[in-house]
Amino acid sequence: MPHNELILSQLVFANLMVMLCQGIPQALTAVGIEVLFGEYVCRAIIFAYRVGRGMSITTTSLLSSYQCVVIAPPTSGWTWLKRWVPGHLPHAIVFLYGLNMILHSTAILFTHAVPTNGSIPEYTIHLKFCIVVFPGYTVYWVCGAVNSVRDFVFVGLMAAAAVYVMLVLHRHRRQVQGLQGAGQKTEEASRAVLLLVSMYVVLFGLDNVLWVYTFCVSRVPPAVSDARVFFASCYSAFSPVLIVATNKKLATYFQCGSKLKASKKQTNG
Repeated sequence: MPHNELILSQLVFANLMVMLCQGIPQALTAVGIEVLFGEYVCRAIIFAYRVGRGMSITTTSLLSSYQCVVIAPPTSGWTWLKRWVPGHLPHAIVFLYGLNMILHSTAILFTHAVPTNGSIPEYTIHLKFCIVVFPGYTVYWVCGAVNSVRDFVFVGLMAAAAVYVMLVLHRHRRQVQGLQGAGQKTEEASRAVLLLVSMYVVLFGLDNVLWVYTFCVSRVPPAVSDARVFFASCYSAFSPVLIVATNKKLATYFQCGSKLKASKKQTNG
């Protein structure tokens, strides 16, 4: 599998985890459909959601960093990276999974089913179908700070890589436009990565404004949790569409698949 497709497949899988584990249950509860899970199901769902969200951030950062290495001029300073990075992408993905699982292991400890008596303790994130109860303000603050540091580090990396890619494309625009084949494909892939990163940075900013607000209150209003999930789900919902629209191989695959289905219907008819 080509390196770009390997990273994109992991990104799609991570976003699928986000949509299935929290986007859909939250959407159902928002329209008035009661969705309640048991204790262990809640822990599994929230853990999978947080790992998926973490992988969405870190994989997007990995994608932008890899594209930065690919498009970099073949100077002496980048030569060893161009040789070393492609062969170590699977190791990087495994490392990111391990990192996010460790950072979000507390979700297994603090997640519970929604209490039947309706009483919600302090320092609780109420997701309507499950709740995350922190033992106290210190644990609540530390967990939030650790996740925020992880987010800002990887978003900073993807933003820096995106700026570098834009500079390279701007400096060598005429040369790149004149190239055919691999050069043209590299430019198209770089533009797709820039779109993904730009969309993520905007949604990430909105998400973290609400996240900072949760530090100021002991009980997070359900509306705030709904808004955070909405912004997180927007990237998970729109990024696969953007990936397919900007990836000619995937677009051709879906077009061929739809034409094949149509021809089968005509044959059967």
